[in-house]
Amino acid sequence: MFSGTGLFPAMRSSHPAGRVTVLVILMFLTSLAGLAGTLHADQENPEAKELQLKAQKAFTDRHYAEAAAIDEKIAQKYPGTLERRFAVQMLGSIYEDNLVNIGKAITWDREYLKKYANPRQVSYYTEKIAKLEKLQVQEDSFRIYKRIRFASKGDAIMVQEFEVLLKEHPDFLLKNDVERELAYAYARLDKRKESFQAIQNIARNNPKEVSKLDRALANDNERYWKMQQRFSWIAWSIVALLWGLALSMKPWKHLSRATVRMFLILSLVWVLIIASSLPTFYGIDTGGDRIILKDSQLFLMAGLNLSTLLWIFLMSRGSYWLSRPRALRYLSPLLTIVMTVSVLYLFVVYQPNGPEMTDVFATKYKYLKLKYL
Repeated sequence: MFSGTGLFPAMRSSHPAGRVTVLVILMFLTSLAGLAGTLHADQENPEAKELQLKAQKAFTDRHYAEAAAIDEKIAQKYPGTLERRFAVQMLGSIYEDNLVNIGKAITWDREYLKKYANPRQVSYYTEKIAKLEKLQVQEDSFRIYKRIRFASKGDAIMVQEFEVLLKEHPDFLLKNDVERELAYAYARLDKRKESFQAIQNIARNNPKEVSKLDRALANDNERYWKMQQRFSWIAWSIVALLWGLALSMKPWKHLSRATVRMFLILSLVWVLIIASSLPTFYGIDTGGDRIILKDSQLFLMAGLNLSTLLWIFLMSRGSYWLSRPRALRYLSPLLTIVMTVSVLYLFVVYQPNGPEMTDVFATKYKYLKLKYL
């Protein structure tokens, strides 16, 4: 059968290289047969599939004890099925994240690693098991951490509870994980300083655990924080100084009915301009935008512009300018620009996620300019 020019002509050869070739081919075919047997062994089972669906529904409904009981039943009664593989993997996750029993989590993770893990999963499960073994001495702290993380009570409550956890358990092995959760939760709450400090805490504990994403978040938060708490004071100082300058010149002494009438007319014109722009405002496509300007923010900005218009009327009628018309002509445009920019800056930085508006404004402005102008 194998003679001559048959399937393995090298079999008859007495040359060592021929024998090695045959041996390699046989080993390859044997491994393929073993793999085929394994794939054939892990088949779907209708009864196990029905139980798997029940376990999935229980897990989705947050009935974790019920889901674990069903998955354990699958693991015990249906060896060699695809459903058992899924059940073993789910048991490791449930006992780690939801029911929090580190001993059982290690048992099922080790079972998955031993029987089902593919080469890409081996290192992940090996590290996971080693990490859980270290956490066994802090199972109470670990249980609190998981409860907070999966409670879905909102960022504000999660932040409070995580801060208490760090205060009561300063030696918690997952302290950096808690700090990372705090950093991103504070960022979502628009508390930039606290978010920045949480990333800094990770860097102090172990700089190697600060990822590129963490570093980018910290850089943005530091910039936003400075915009809100440092540079905003400069803007407030400029606004206060310019209002003080206008009022110090006692402009009310030089107001007339015509001046008041002009101010009221311009204010009405401004309100009409805002009203006429509302259809365009509501027609702007905001799909995919990270920051969306709300109605209340638009009206607030319009009101701030009216206050700037009032300041212009008062400042331009100060006593100081009566004998200095040329100075008024040259300085009033510059002072008006400074006041307008300062007020606009304060409007932006005090909005939710306001500093981020400065990052997306240029791109959005170009888009709107091309579309509407």
